[in-house]
Amino acid sequence: MALESHELKIKNGHSATVYPFGATVTSYKAPHEVLFVRPDAKFDGSKPISGGVPHCFPQFGPAGGISGQGGLGTLQQHGFARNFNWKVTDKHLSGDLSASITLKLEANEDTLKLWPNKFSAEYTVDLEEDGLRLELVVTNTDTKPWDFQAALHTYFATSDINKAEVRGAFKGALVTDKTVKDAKPTPETRSVINFPKEVDVIYANVAGKVVFYDQVKPAQSVTIKNLKGWEDTVLWNPYGNEGMGYKSFACVESVKAAKPGSLAPGQAWKAVVKYSPGA
Repeated sequence: MALESHELKIKNGHSATVYPFGATVTSYKAPHEVLFVRPDAKFDGSKPISGGVPHCFPQFGPAGGISGQGGLGTLQQHGFARNFNWKVTDKHLSGDLSASITLKLEANEDTLKLWPNKFSAEYTVDLEEDGLRLELVVTNTDTKPWDFQAALHTYFATSDINKAEVRGAFKGALVTDKTVKDAKPTPETRSVINFPKEVDVIYANVAGKVVFYDQVKPAQSVTIKNLKGWEDTVLWNPYGNEGMGYKSFACVESVKAAKPGSLAPGQAWKAVVKYSPGA
């Protein structure tokens, strides 16, 4: 059975597609497609949607990965938020200048079996004239404090991964190369990162403005503006994996993971990022 989806449209012809399953944005056209969905993606609910903007919550890395705090390492890779249907709580699917949808995931019997903490996660997708704004608010609805990690595992389309690069405040930042066993954080020597091989790295405390630049079609580059909450940047490309369509994308992820968040009862954490077409 096909999954439910919603399309946002505004007057300038830009659009976005959002699935309540995993609260996954699978398309952002401005008017060219900014995002990428892998050719091996499933749209039947049998597994998380591989592509677009998947969620990682309340765990980012794999069990025993970079968290190692607050019991987070016992969870499955990337957590469980992308496995559940989120409830649509508000939607304005078309407009002249903007359109939006808000989705919510709350602790339930199934999530509590995986992670014994009560929470609420509210996610708002705003399609605006000059970009796609994504806001995530995580609230501790429990009577005890808990730790968490979060990320938007965003797949951005590119003409050719061999002619793509990521620009940002990387030089001097501590980077951990997850393709190397037991790798330790080391200072990055570059300010521009490219993809000549498999790349799976996390840059601690690098957020702000990051540009994914398309050398073939510069107008189809994308600017990622981390406006609040997100603290780290992860870059990933499974170079050589034809089944994943490696030539046509890279993940440039907005992350809070190097230092897990901690919320007291009733406390909330907000994260905002905006994707704008062009460099």
